[in-house]
Formats: sequence, structure tokens, C-alpha cells
Amino acid sequence: MAHRVALTSRDGKVVQEHFGHANAFHIVDLDSAGYRYVESREIEPRCTGEYPDQQPHDDSRFAPALALLADCDAVVTAQIGPGASDYVISHGLRVFEARGFVDDILKELIASSLLDEGE
Repeated sequence: MAHRVALTSRDGKVVQEHFGHANAFHIVDLDSAGYRYVESREIEPRCTGEYPDQQPHDDSRFAPALALLADCDAVVTAQIGPGASDYVISHGLRVFEARGFVDDILKELIASSLLDEGE
């Protein structure tokens, strides 16, 4: 089955961005045969503080990101806080934390069939 996945990456080659700090999501379509880049979608970072744990955390700030990713099945990000993760998952997206080359991460997702679990 095909899936649409959003990646947090500065350059589209390496997943290295924290979900709340991302200024773009790189969108790919992925199925058992491989993956295809679709587009990049820009967004104002949701967490703007240098030390987000020292600021009040309002999960509703993630609503614009969810609207931007409404057609996606999952997000792959280097890091995401528990509040943001719960918020994203509660709105129907799967969350995967991974750091490294986009190509390697997507090949692992395909090989593991993690996106197909629970369908």
C-alpha cells in the first residue's frame, strides 16, 4: 500500500531537524517498490525558543503543521517532544524518530513494513 510521509530536513537529504524547529517538511510517496519525492512545504517553526522546555508549551501551536500535513500518513523527524508527539498521533499521523540520510531511513521503513502495520 502507498503512504505519504513528511520528513523534517534542512536540505532534503538528511533528517536532522526537531519537529517543532522545522521550517520545511519534505514530502515523499512511498510503497513497497520504493519512494518518490513529491514536494517541500515551508512553515514557520512551531517552537521558536532556544530552550523550549523553559517556555510554556501550547500544543495548539502545532495545528498549522497538521493542516500542512493533512494528506500525510506519517512524519519522520530527528526528535519530537512527548506533548507534540501525542498531539500529532491523536490527529491520525504516525511518528517515527530517526536521524540520518533520507534514503537510508526510507529504505528501512519500506523493508520493515512499519507503515503497513495496523491496516
